[in-house]
Amino acid sequence: MKIQILPEELVKRCLWDSYVYYVLGSEKEGERILKENNEIDLSEKESLIIGLLKVIETDNLIFKFNTYIVELLTNKSSKVNEYLLIRKKTMDSAVDKFLDKFPDYWTPNSFYIKALKDLVEYIDTFKVEVEKLEIHKVVDKNITYEFYNSATIKKMLKFNY
Repeated sequence: MKIQILPEELVKRCLWDSYVYYVLGSEKEGERILKENNEIDLSEKESLIIGLLKVIETDNLIFKFNTYIVELLTNKSSKVNEYLLIRKKTMDSAVDKFLDKFPDYWTPNSFYIKALKDLVEYIDTFKVEVEKLEIHKVVDKNITYEFYNSATIKKMLKFNY
């Protein structure tokens, strides 16, 4: 099965970074393809790998970000003592990388311009709040790792906006 889709539709579905990394392998090639915005063919395997088969399009990018963070917490948290913790470095990196889903060379329509502006404000506020959280330090083989409490981060997410 082949799926035909415009490159811009992958950006709108927050899949552009995955498409460039797993399918194209080149940011330069991705920029060219997105600027041309001609229909591309994706195989079923490629679609499955980048997550196209399980996603819907919405301009509610804050919801997409929150879902991304919940999935990250679910997959990357570890039980340490009585807490479910996620590494500080992992969390900080994931939050920073979310905006890579919307490349600078993409020209969004008016709906997405506002949604992106709201998303950037939300992420900036989220980062400030995360920095205020208590850091749990765990020593393993003479190396100190810093963790956040996953439950506290989940409580910070605002799904009703």
